[in-house]
Amino acid sequence: MRRFERIYNVVEPVEEYRRAGYHPVHLHDVLHQRYEVIGKLAFGQFSTVWLAHDQLLEQEVALKILKADASKNNKELAVLLRLSDPGLHHSGKEHVIELLNYFEHDGPNGTHLCLVLPAMVSDASAMTVNGRLHRAADIRSISKQILLGLDFLHTLDIVHCDLQPANILFSMVGVASSETLLQPPEFSPVRWLEGTKVDDSAPKYLMVTQRRRDLLDDADFSKLVVKIGDLGGAIWGRQSHQKPVTPTALRAPELIRRNAWDAGIDIWAFGCLIFELATNEPLFPLGTFGLTAEEVDEEHINLISQLLGEDGHLHENCTKYLMDRLPSDFGTENIQHLASFLSLMLQSDPQRRMLTTNLLKHPFLIETA
Repeated sequence: MRRFERIYNVVEPVEEYRRAGYHPVHLHDVLHQRYEVIGKLAFGQFSTVWLAHDQLLEQEVALKILKADASKNNKELAVLLRLSDPGLHHSGKEHVIELLNYFEHDGPNGTHLCLVLPAMVSDASAMTVNGRLHRAADIRSISKQILLGLDFLHTLDIVHCDLQPANILFSMVGVASSETLLQPPEFSPVRWLEGTKVDDSAPKYLMVTQRRRDLLDDADFSKLVVKIGDLGGAIWGRQSHQKPVTPTALRAPELIRRNAWDAGIDIWAFGCLIFELATNEPLFPLGTFGLTAEEVDEEHINLISQLLGEDGHLHENCTKYLMDRLPSDFGTENIQHLASFLSLMLQSDPQRRMLTTNLLKHPFLIETA
């Protein structure tokens, strides 16, 4: 039964402010007697994410507050704790989001797990929405850092399952203040329906994200640190009987066909991701409106077949396909190397997809004079 008037802004579902749901948050709330909420960063199906000021260490952090029912036996915390093991030494460790702290917070809707993470300036979806195309050096730098992080995860038998632009995060030296990171707040008042019993389960207002989308517009990508974020959908490789949360358009063929899968689904999604970051276009632009799940799957398989052909790997015209979509200063040799790089990941047969350790040696990732 609905309790609130509908809110049409891009915010989390207001009806999810209920027992076992989201924790109601207002600006300047202080959690754990330490973290003061200063802005809204994001929301998801299972959490809201806030920029907070750590009053102990005098720094900005990202505070991810999970729904109460998602806080019990939380697997994201287990993965983050494993990744933060000080005994792990891997060059990709700095390219996966790290856990700074965690605690539980009791609220009107239950007990919520709160994860304290680094405050990142932007995510890769900001690269694709502004329409600007990037130099080969930018795509090379981003690709290598993501791949190092992915190699770190796969070495530990962790499959990310959700490698999409929104989960690729960027930090920039000297950019961490709230004034730089946030746009002014935009409030959507929460209004209870007439006759509904009012309680403290919902906040007085919801907020759209205040994350600025222009921080990467003139960024020097050689000075950015790239990290893989959101381990909420990650699965231990030995649990690959579970259904992964991979976005529809990034699913590998074995997921579409409901076949057995492994870490190769991350390799496929990574190929789709790099194509999108390089061209500002999704590799497989699926139309889903009004279609059944079976029809979407059929369209997806057809698009893959058109791109890969009967032999199950990229056609030789991939170079021309990229050349038509990349800036002239990307360079012919770089386009050829990028096409080769993508072809090693976008293989219908998961056994033919190149592993992260070998992909890291590819010519596209090696700086040329």
